[in-house]
Amino acid sequence: MSVVEKIQYPDEFLKEENISGNINVLWGKAIPIFQHRKQLYDRYTRKNDVSDVIVALEFYISTIASGYFGGKEPQYKVKKINETQKGIVQKVFEKVFGDKNNPDEFQAIIDYITKYNDNGSFFYDCVKDYINTGACYGLLYENKENEIVYAHTSSLTSVAIWNYETPSQKIGLLRYWTENSNNGGLTVHLELITKDYKKHYIDGIEQKSISENNKTDFKEVEKDSKEVLWNDLPVFAVENPDGLALFENVITLIKKHEQVIKNNANIFQYNDEAKLKITGFTPDNDPIIQLTDKDGVPKLDDNGNPIMIKNPARTKEDEAILNAKVFYTPDNSGDIDWVIKNINDTASENHKKTCLDLALMISGVPNVTDQGFTNADNSSALEKKFFPLDQVLQQADKLFEKELLRMWEIITDRINLKKNTEYDFRDIEVILTRNLPTNNQEITDNWLKLRGLLSDKTVIDHLPYDLDSESELAEMDVQNEANMQKNMENMQMLGSEQNGQDMGVSQSKDDEAKKDISKNKQANTKQFANDSKNIKSKQQQSISNSRFENKKNG
Repeated sequence: MSVVEKIQYPDEFLKEENISGNINVLWGKAIPIFQHRKQLYDRYTRKNDVSDVIVALEFYISTIASGYFGGKEPQYKVKKINETQKGIVQKVFEKVFGDKNNPDEFQAIIDYITKYNDNGSFFYDCVKDYINTGACYGLLYENKENEIVYAHTSSLTSVAIWNYETPSQKIGLLRYWTENSNNGGLTVHLELITKDYKKHYIDGIEQKSISENNKTDFKEVEKDSKEVLWNDLPVFAVENPDGLALFENVITLIKKHEQVIKNNANIFQYNDEAKLKITGFTPDNDPIIQLTDKDGVPKLDDNGNPIMIKNPARTKEDEAILNAKVFYTPDNSGDIDWVIKNINDTASENHKKTCLDLALMISGVPNVTDQGFTNADNSSALEKKFFPLDQVLQQADKLFEKELLRMWEIITDRINLKKNTEYDFRDIEVILTRNLPTNNQEITDNWLKLRGLLSDKTVIDHLPYDLDSESELAEMDVQNEANMQKNMENMQMLGSEQNGQDMGVSQSKDDEAKKDISKNKQANTKQFANDSKNIKSKQQQSISNSRFENKKNG
């Protein structure tokens, strides 16, 4: 079956006035792609495989690659343009850039939209589809609550339509589903989305199965027709340029690997049921005899030939020989042995290992059971083991980064249209991180050393603990405010206690001073009384002496 890797038409092909006549042609181009992707998906699941030996290396390759590339959700950061950059842009391009854009406000809007849409789940589903089928898709719409939604849609039922520009641009998305009819057949439904409209078509011819050779007659269900109001094609689409799934080039090696295992299993099964070879001995009964009726007359087939059957007597004789503990041959040339197939185990194992190593080497996925992987005891050693896969996924990395930025361009234009804002999608930086076991303590220490050089928000975003920097910073502000309030209350309490102690000391000093004054007053009063008494005594003595002198002279 020839596979159309990419559906391309000129823009006029999907114009509303032309699509009614082109929808059947478009479906015919899409069928081979859907059938090819279904085959790849069946190789991944192996649910419908009826082989005796199934070694689902496709599942292993897909699981490891999807987890490595899509295990961590993409981050979207709004870059802050400094004044030097603004000046250069204005000088060279004569454009005022970044003045009308509030980075913090824009970042808050992006964070809100990603949380509402479960960003990690959307990204992983898209990556898994891309790894398994070579393509992945998503739809953008606004729900009844006026929330912007981006949702994954299966690559088994969706395909993008591109134009012939350089580089080619998406001009539509075709989706299909089938319904069981009352007659046991299938009714095919199509949904076509462009930047101008969304239309629903139903095939008027009942189909037994989906095939590119079927005649179709799609008619539009006009009541389901809607106008697209996004001013753009609201579709997320990543298609491998080569139309390849990650494991597609190694399917032949996987089949060879399974064949070696199957061959070995068949040999072991044959040897387990081996025939016993006996020489030098002749059994008493023939192995095959003619079939006879109850009277002993041989029975004939339609051509008149005798009908031969296995001799029951010979069967019993063989069972007796097999169950005998000892068997004797009548002459010296006799021998007993099992008829078995010998296997070169070394050559078989080397062949099997070669097929496995080549399949994993070409796909780039490491073998987690080899010694080099099990001995990788740090993140640096693991990164080296995943280096080939990282190179294989470089193309996917660039395609996803480009399409995610394109998706945010559509969302940003929608926000600007409805809210009359002027956010610029070019300020958004898309960060895709590989999912590898890490040394959390080492990473934490390295980022904490950058505090002061980088913002706390940047440091928190890069810590390996799945933290929400906005919430954590808000909690820190609340915590710091509470701590400041508590510290102020403690200072006030300490100040009150200090004032009380100072007042107590001052009162004590006043009391001591009063006591000292009282004591001084008492001492002074006593001294004054003594002095007065002495003076009075001296005066009386002087008077007495004076009277004695007068009496003596007179």
